[in-house]
Amino acid sequence: MNQKKARKIIAVVIAAVFIASFALYGCNKTYKPADDEIALQITLDTKEDVGLIVYDYSVGENEFSGGISNADKSLINHNDVIIQPLNKQQDFNNSSDIEDLTIKFTIVTEYVDPNYDNIYPEEYTKVIETPIALNAHYGESYFITISGDQTNGYQAFLEE
Repeated sequence: MNQKKARKIIAVVIAAVFIASFALYGCNKTYKPADDEIALQITLDTKEDVGLIVYDYSVGENEFSGGISNADKSLINHNDVIIQPLNKQQDFNNSSDIEDLTIKFTIVTEYVDPNYDNIYPEEYTKVIETPIALNAHYGESYFITISGDQTNGYQAFLEE
């Protein structure tokens, strides 16, 4: 086999591998949570990109908080899908019963360094007033859509 023909075959094989990788990635968008976690699949359907997504959640008498931001301090794209796993030990203090899970979201419209106190500039902070209530079970995924904009506010919906 001559060198020119070998290069063509290698190029075709490399192209096929790339195409197959993209096809497989597109088909495998669901996250399967472990037996000791739940997964929140949050779809943004907002008009603008956002800086942070803060979520306060409670189970029974226990209250917790978390947040989502980009590590490179860029805005979260307005049409991103975010998978947020919540672990029994780390996120629920080993609670065996999470059937009365309530989640309240806050959107921070500009990037601000995340902090444990969840104190952000008022002009960038948009609280979603209606919380999501879940009859949650470990090993399951829950699909939430956040829609809206800075002017009219945001809403969060649990997809059935």
